Amino acid sequence: MTGHAVPGFLPSVHGLRFANAFPPGPTIRLGRLDPRMLGIGDASAGLCGGMALTARDLYEAGLTAPADDTPPVSGSPRFRALVRRQVESLDWLRVPLRYYDLGAFRPDPPSRVAAALGREPARVVSVLREWPRIRGEIDAGHPSVVGLVRGAGVNPRRLARNHQVLAWAYETGRDSITIRVYDPNHPLRDDVELRVTIAPDPAAARPWRDRIHLAQATGEPLLGFFRQPYPPPRSVRAWRS
Repeated sequence: MTGHAVPGFLPSVHGLRFANAFPPGPTIRLGRLDPRMLGIGDASAGLCGGMALTARDLYEAGLTAPADDTPPVSGSPRFRALVRRQVESLDWLRVPLRYYDLGAFRPDPPSRVAAALGREPARVVSVLREWPRIRGEIDAGHPSVVGLVRGAGVNPRRLARNHQVLAWAYETGRDSITIRVYDPNHPLRDDVELRVTIAPDPAAARPWRDRIHLAQATGEPLLGFFRQPYPPPRSVRAWRS
């Protein structure tokens, strides 16, 4: 086994101490319009992207997470900071489009059309293309923002099943990859892992889709993952004690 970890980073130190569980309420206001009337902007849907980015923000700024173990109230400076980072985590909607591509247009097993176009399932893309990018960022000393694909199908509402975490360490073996993550749904835990197993193929006769299996240690479904961009924060002032 070989591995690497971001120096000094731990979810129990830099991750936010409260869970990604906010009471119902608007994340933003559009004048007098409550955006929840349009089916968007409800804090109870979660702010995992904002929390994952904030954990990296705190680490890069040399700060530990505040001691608060309850989510900030709606409208407070820290709540607004999380919402801003949540919006920024979507990368001008390019991130939701990545989720949609991996969940809707890469059927598992591949349809006849997908196979003809060479569109492998999300788990194959995760290991062959996205994993080297995540590993490279960790090797460079930075936690890596990772999108987890948890919903499949063409219904856009399934995008809400997806999730965002922060990868900070890994171990690799001959037939396995273990990626440790800060998961906003599981605060203060340093043992949350994404697990990849690759069945041996001595004869090099089996396609990757028949060999790769993904799982998350906490039991949630995992269809695929990808490295997300990290936009630097405007400020971390809201998180300073």
